Amino acid sequence: MMTFLSPFWLSGLVAVVLYLWIGRRKGWNKQGWLIFSIALLIVSLARPVLPQKPISVEEAGSDVILAVDLSYSMRGTDLAPSRLEVAKKILHEVVHTDQRDRFGVIGFTTSAIVLSPLTKDTELLEHLFGSLDESQIITKGTDVMSALELARKMSHSVRPNVILLTDGGDETSYSKEADFVRENNLAVSVVMLASNDGSTLPTADGSSLKDDAGHIVVSSRNDAIEEIVHKGKMIRGSDAGAILSLIDDARQNDFAGKSSVMRYQELFYIPLVLALITFIAAFTTIGRKFTTRFIPILALIGVSAQGGMLDFGYAYLAERNYQQGHFERSAELYRHIEGDRARYNRANALYKAGKYADALGIYHSIRTDNASFKANTFYNMGNCQIRLQKFAEAREAFLKSLTLRYTKAADQNLRAVEGVKEQQTLNVRKEKKDTFSAEENKPTGEKKSSKEGGGSNMKTDTASGGGGDEGKKVQSDPRFSMSQGKAKLSSRQYELINQRSVHETKPW
Repeated sequence: MMTFLSPFWLSGLVAVVLYLWIGRRKGWNKQGWLIFSIALLIVSLARPVLPQKPISVEEAGSDVILAVDLSYSMRGTDLAPSRLEVAKKILHEVVHTDQRDRFGVIGFTTSAIVLSPLTKDTELLEHLFGSLDESQIITKGTDVMSALELARKMSHSVRPNVILLTDGGDETSYSKEADFVRENNLAVSVVMLASNDGSTLPTADGSSLKDDAGHIVVSSRNDAIEEIVHKGKMIRGSDAGAILSLIDDARQNDFAGKSSVMRYQELFYIPLVLALITFIAAFTTIGRKFTTRFIPILALIGVSAQGGMLDFGYAYLAERNYQQGHFERSAELYRHIEGDRARYNRANALYKAGKYADALGIYHSIRTDNASFKANTFYNMGNCQIRLQKFAEAREAFLKSLTLRYTKAADQNLRAVEGVKEQQTLNVRKEKKDTFSAEENKPTGEKKSSKEGGGSNMKTDTASGGGGDEGKKVQSDPRFSMSQGKAKLSSRQYELINQRSVHETKPW
């Protein structure tokens, strides 16, 4: 079934319709041909395509761990608008440009936590960087060793590539960290995000941060951190190109696998050619000769429009079958509808029918920039992996879901599979007999109280879109609400970032 890769352009057709309606255009003349030509150009810009069978592509790349300094000193404004904002911009550019490697993200202050496990999911990483809120980070001080230790645990690579984005921290010597780097064969590079002159640090009330003696704190670059650079480089300033070159030079095959690539047959040239023909018709006698024969063409366009009407019918029947428990029939009906939402609903129906592998494959094919939608998709993928006894993949899926949006159900499921070995049997019941509460069932098969909060990702209350209130009755509605906002780090993640917070009495 035909779909559009750039449907936003179709909104231009509204202007064409309004022009015709306001002007009450009658008959078909030169102006009519020109308007029709413009409409066809708009359709061409929307890139109509026919989806084809996806192909598997072999891929290999290296593990890159990005460690971001989140301490209070990263609020310095010597790099506008702030050091942390510059770091986020660099991270965006790096992960958006490098589609070959896997990236893991660590945030560190006086402690370090994993903000994202190693992944090739660019959308997830970009959501993560955009959600970092420096106003929630109050820790003053930097423990680089905690970041290095966590980086070593994140990757099974022989030589993990670690890139620190920092202002240099507080220490006058990093010999201990340098020894750790060499003993553990880490390739460490440092991106220095501070100047020699330094900067005062703004506080919430607009004043400058002061130490216990009442002196204004000035945070400047600490070149002592260069001591830990090993098999990498010291990069001074916001040079994303230098980081990408560094990653390219250090690339090794830390992982190998296959990915599905969707192929499309482009159809834009058809409305483009028709637009050219109608433009010529507007200024020649061809237009007048064919005006009387134009009605059949409009009839063909009407047939195409009926295809969209059929989608409503399929959606209604699919939803009704889902509510009645006919999940395989519901999945078959959703197959006739294009779009990520329909694929999501089809996967939900297959999951309920017990076809977990088929559901997982469809979840993998969903591409969206909506953070909440993607969080729910990862959550459902994790549940599929549990049923397929692939617990390592389930843990990774739940971590990705929690990275985009914290939910109690995802947290509980992650804890339930924590430490479970592959092929080990969990007490997992068949989904056909599940009585869903406001959140997806625990993988242990325990029945949750109806008062537990959340919104089922398999049967979603359209008012909540995946995160309802306590005690709210959930409808048997497989549709997903697209009204959720941008992903944010949870309060628990900020607590971990800020733990062991210290109040220094000396300037950095």
